[in-house]
Amino acid sequence: MIRHLMLSHRYVKALLEGRKRSTIRPGVLKVADRVYIHSKGRIVAVAEVESVMYKRVLELTDEDARLDGFNHREELVAYLKRRYPGLRDTAIITIIKFRKVVEADMPEDAVYGGLSPVELATLALSRLKLSPRERRILQAVVETGSLRKAALKLFGTIDKRGAIRRVLRKAAKMLADGGLEGQTEGN
Repeated sequence: MIRHLMLSHRYVKALLEGRKRSTIRPGVLKVADRVYIHSKGRIVAVAEVESVMYKRVLELTDEDARLDGFNHREELVAYLKRRYPGLRDTAIITIIKFRKVVEADMPEDAVYGGLSPVELATLALSRLKLSPRERRILQAVVETGSLRKAALKLFGTIDKRGAIRRVLRKAAKMLADGGLEGQTEGN
């Protein structure tokens, strides 16, 4: 379930002013009723989701474009194809429409119980039983000192930060729940 969305800083003002009332992502995504909007390493808004629709790129309309802050369909499709290379007209996309958007100014680590991602990753690595994939992801966060750098190291793109955030949120929940049943030896 998607609870965090990345947004280019170019579109934050339009989102906060209500000129951008939706966002479009490739694939079929399950989206929570409330999402955190991230931009430039901060949570800039919290949005209530009004609706989630699935269409093919070729089915997008001028109205879809206007809701997403573009002037017309052609402008939106051109942007999507630049943003997501290889996106085909027949590809399914998810349109997330917002009901209410509230400006926020929180560090991304606010959702990790007040710990920085590096602090959380360090704690989780020393106290929790983790899968090899989870350990590799958390170790990259510790080594690089940032979600962006860890994503680049692991996946070759910053667009995969969501995978890192999911592991961090899982670790935060396990630690908060006293998840030390999965504690490693010696701790």
